[in-house]
Amino acid sequence: MTKVITLCTSKGGTSKTSIAASLLDYWNKKGLKVAGVDADPNCNLTRWLDKGSLKNIPHVAQTNEGEIISTVENISNERDLVIVDIAGFGNQSMVYAIGISSLVVIPSRPSEDDVLEALKTKQIVTNASKLTRREIPYKVVLTQVKAGTLVVEHSLKQFQAFNVPLFDTAIAFRTIYQTSRFSGETPITAEPQGKATKEIKALAKEIEVQLNL
Repeated sequence: MTKVITLCTSKGGTSKTSIAASLLDYWNKKGLKVAGVDADPNCNLTRWLDKGSLKNIPHVAQTNEGEIISTVENISNERDLVIVDIAGFGNQSMVYAIGISSLVVIPSRPSEDDVLEALKTKQIVTNASKLTRREIPYKVVLTQVKAGTLVVEHSLKQFQAFNVPLFDTAIAFRTIYQTSRFSGETPITAEPQGKATKEIKALAKEIEVQLNL
C-alpha cells in the first residue's frame, strides 16, 4: 500500500520543498518507487524536479484544491511513497492532503512565529483525524537550525510543553540546498558525504521506522 507523506505548515520559508526534493532523491536512489505532488501555486518543487538527474522522478503539479485527492490517488499507482508539498499558507489542499496522509511532517524553524504556526498545523491534523475517524500521525522537524543557539532550546521547550512529537533529526541551515537546485540536484547527489546528506538520511530513516518501510 502506498504511503503518503505530506509536508505542510501554514508558514512559508520553512524548507518544505528542500526536504521534499531531498527525500525523493534519497529514496529514489535507494530503489523505492517514489513520486511527488506539488500543491504549491509557486510550483517550486516542480521546477526543481524538472531539471538534471531528478527528471526521472515522477511528479505532477496540482494547484486546484479540489483535485488534490484524486491527483495523489492517480500518481500513487504502483508507488511505494508519494510526497506532497503544500503551499506555505492555510488552504483546502492542506486539509485534503492531510486527510489522506500516512504521515504529516511539519517543518518549523526555531522561532516563535514558526512554532505558533506549527501548532496551528497540528490542530488541523487533529481536526482531520476527527473528520476521517482515524489517527493521522504527525511530527515536527526543526529546520534551518544553527547549533547551540538559545532559540533552538526555547523552541524545543515550547513543543514539549504542548506535547508535540519531534523528529530526533534537525535540518541545519546549509547553502547546499540553494546551490544544488540550480542544476537539478540535491545534497544527496551534490555532496554524497556532506553534512546535509547525513541529516536527510537520518530523517529518512526515522520516517521509515514510523511508516514500517
